[in-house]
Amino acid sequence: MQIYHGKIISLDKNNTVYEYLIEDQGRIVWLGDSLPTEYSNADNSTVTELGNRVLLPSFGDAHLHFSSWALIAVAYFDVREAKDISEIQQIIQKEMAEKKKKKAVVAFGASKHCVKEKRLICRNELDEVCPDVPMVLVCYDGHSAVFNTKMMEKFPDKIKNLRGFEADKGHLFNEAYLEGMDFASSLVPPLDLVNSIIKGFDLLAEKGISMIHATEGIGFPNDLDITLVSLIARAVTKKTRFQTRLFFQTMEVEKVLKRKLPRIGGCFATALDGCFGACDAALHEPYSNDPENTGILFQEEDEVLEFAKKANREGLQIEMHAIGDAAVSRAVKAIEAALLDYPRKDHRHTIIHACLIPEKDVKKIADLGIGITLQPAFLISPLEPLSYLEEILGPRVKKGSPIKSLIDAGIHVSGGSDAPVTYPDPIEGIYGACNHPYDPDQSVSIVDALKMYTCEVARASFDEKERGSLEKGKIADMVILNQDPLNMKPADLRSLKVEKLFLSGRQYQSGMGIMGMLWNGLTGRKEKI
Repeated sequence: MQIYHGKIISLDKNNTVYEYLIEDQGRIVWLGDSLPTEYSNADNSTVTELGNRVLLPSFGDAHLHFSSWALIAVAYFDVREAKDISEIQQIIQKEMAEKKKKKAVVAFGASKHCVKEKRLICRNELDEVCPDVPMVLVCYDGHSAVFNTKMMEKFPDKIKNLRGFEADKGHLFNEAYLEGMDFASSLVPPLDLVNSIIKGFDLLAEKGISMIHATEGIGFPNDLDITLVSLIARAVTKKTRFQTRLFFQTMEVEKVLKRKLPRIGGCFATALDGCFGACDAALHEPYSNDPENTGILFQEEDEVLEFAKKANREGLQIEMHAIGDAAVSRAVKAIEAALLDYPRKDHRHTIIHACLIPEKDVKKIADLGIGITLQPAFLISPLEPLSYLEEILGPRVKKGSPIKSLIDAGIHVSGGSDAPVTYPDPIEGIYGACNHPYDPDQSVSIVDALKMYTCEVARASFDEKERGSLEKGKIADMVILNQDPLNMKPADLRSLKVEKLFLSGRQYQSGMGIMGMLWNGLTGRKEKI
């Protein structure tokens, strides 16, 4: 049993703030402004005085590419802080010297917007610092990349014949990028993947995260990333009670049913369009800087509709990537058709990103009960600055990610990072949601931003009865923050720090060896993912 005294931010439906919370055997047994008589003489060792700190529900991340991010964070490296191409090369040289020679190298974070040259690094520049090992440097948007010569020499011919293959520069966009990344992923040693996934959970816990919606399925042979994330996530849940909800990025419904997973979708195979970084997000009207370009819809409409109908009939929860307004319209049409074909009242189907949403679709989204998972850290990322979006979108940029309008319309909006596109740090997302740079009127209240990363993440995966808010009877998944966000100005929210994470009432403990983790995974097959 543990008693917490101080400011308790419940984030329940009434946003109640309490003075006391009592946890016993992993559950919340009391919330109130005074202690019940039977607890008034509790031993001091069972009382945590919060002082100026606060207790609130632990955070969630409603959309991240977990194994891809973990590989970058643990086994490989990131160049997003580089100020010029020479600095990118220096980072690569340093990392290559420090790490044992690998079969292939995957790095992340190239952006033409934050280097002084205002262009992407090219393959000959990668070759200068990485000539002997196949390498891919994924761009910040996760929809384009730069490959060195050694990697491109290994490509099968089908990649070289796809749209978006630029051999001279080593740049891959569109379908060529998707196939190129699938091929590059197949070269990653399984042991790197295992180690990265295990350590990735500890890194997430440091940010106060206790639940993730992991989107997996990107080119590993026999969908190895799906298998390993499933196995290790169950082991982590068994040991620590950290929660993973897995989304399989495929349109092959049979694959998901065979694994007895309740969810399907994400990006890649279920991405309806591209992104603004590569100017292949699908738009109803052309890009402002290119009147011939309306982006790309990667699948035929009939294919998307049939996928949604089939997945919905099988009782699966569907997520689809849609960034441009034309892609959002297609996603809405597909889900609407699926629900007309086979009505379901509580499906929790979701559109990821939804950066531009046609006004006519907002009401449909609300009426159909479609959820939206946004990434507010996109809004404040220097890797894709507002000036660039104004150049390619013109006045439409002010309509981007209309968080407050969506919430006001009664739409459930959850928060994610899309890691590795942005860091999996809920505080950064909360800051972005409260300081909307495109249209300040779309900034949300601090309470609503907190809910995006707590109760809305839980609801998005049918977990709200057990998690997401601090209420009597719920599981005691909680964080202590260094200060009270409700008494802060939105501009100061980045100074929030996670001090402790509690899962089922126990403080999170990091570290587990590979063999112990895999054993726990094999013996924890009943754990929910």
